[in-house]
Amino acid sequence: MSPADTQTLASLRSDIEQVDAELIACIAKRMQLVRDIRVVKQRAGQPVLDPAREAAVVAKASARARDASLPEDEIRAVYWKLMAIARRVQSADI
Repeated sequence: MSPADTQTLASLRSDIEQVDAELIACIAKRMQLVRDIRVVKQRAGQPVLDPAREAAVVAKASARARDASLPEDEIRAVYWKLMAIARRVQSADI
């Protein structure tokens, strides 16, 4: 690998690390919103689990993945995992 390629690779990896940090920050923000929703659901006497809403969120993410030329199956799996984490967050303060 040439010195230029080594430098380019290091720069690209640094960019990926920044994107990873942004992803974690976005997930943390999403979970804070989930906690806020928990409070509203508790006041309204609504259950944590809302299968129809979860399916709609995952379907929308799948469509966005398709539009972005990303693998829909894998994005759906990521979003189902986010839904599972959100249920845990809503059920107990995590």
